Amino acid sequence: MNELIRLENITKSFDENVVLNGIDLTVGENEFVTLLGPSGCGKTTTLRIIGGFEQPDSGIVYFDGQDITTLPANQRNINTVFQNYALFPHMNVGENIAFGLRVSGKSDAYIKDKIKYALKLVNLKGYENRRIDQLSGGQQQRIAMARAIVNEPKVLLLDEPLGALDLKLRQEMQYELVRLKKELGITFIYVTHDQEEALTMSDKVVVMNEGYIQQEGTPEEIYDEPINAFVADFIGDSNILSGKMVDERVVEINGIQFPCIDGTEQGFPPKKRVDVVIRPEDIEIRPYGKGLFNGTIISKLFIGVHYEMLVQSEDGKIEWLLQNYDQHDVGAKIGMYVRPENIQIMHKPKSEAESAMEIDL
Repeated sequence: MNELIRLENITKSFDENVVLNGIDLTVGENEFVTLLGPSGCGKTTTLRIIGGFEQPDSGIVYFDGQDITTLPANQRNINTVFQNYALFPHMNVGENIAFGLRVSGKSDAYIKDKIKYALKLVNLKGYENRRIDQLSGGQQQRIAMARAIVNEPKVLLLDEPLGALDLKLRQEMQYELVRLKKELGITFIYVTHDQEEALTMSDKVVVMNEGYIQQEGTPEEIYDEPINAFVADFIGDSNILSGKMVDERVVEINGIQFPCIDGTEQGFPPKKRVDVVIRPEDIEIRPYGKGLFNGTIISKLFIGVHYEMLVQSEDGKIEWLLQNYDQHDVGAKIGMYVRPENIQIMHKPKSEAESAMEIDL
């Protein structure tokens, strides 16, 4: 994949608040990259620096091999779709889509063809003369996309564009965005705090926290191999526990030894203190006394397709979160087993920079 955008050591502060702290990021052509993280983590500021709406305090922004750090937003081959859509209420749909083309001095015939093309692409054929206040939230979102598309940008920036939509419509629009990206063949950079959106749509997920990039990789890599406790907790539900390596392939958690497989590859020597991630869906329920450890179910919720349970360990020190398709009664004593490949070992933070990637356990 050819490199299209590269950020090198980008820093940004507002007053005394450091928002970005040495960001390095590469985005390839025709890649769907999602910047994911909690409010205030720096993801929107990163997007605005790529788009030219903010200037970094230091660092360089490259676009197609050229330094565009100081290039104004209107001179970049990049368009942005904002959360509030920023449509003009006094213009109809066609006029909204045509706005950028008219500013560029395109002919009426060219503009007419582009409006029809864009509306067909977003499945709103024939909506040229509709007023903006006649459209639903989802339709307004599509018009904002159409307005960006007609300018034929190499990159489309999307700043939480689905945040104002209800759950069902948001899920439908996730599939629409993936379809549009494939049909248009352009690069999407998407900002969200919603892990489901990130995992559903992205080629690459960039997890951010407190101005740092915590981890980047495919959705599968981020979910299955979190680099630290913050990523593990932010991407899906997790049991995050303190442990100690017994040897290269055995970790001890609360006095119980668990076989694992990633000790040698990740460089965890015996006696090293580590953080351990076990996903709740990876804990198998077995008869009492027939697993690696035992516990008592203290609560149960039905979450649509599965049951979510809290299980108190026999010594009362740990509450395990389990997800299982089978129903088990509150108060039942159970055994639990985890396959070695489902135990993820992580280094504990060593510095202030690393601690910004950690959560309180």
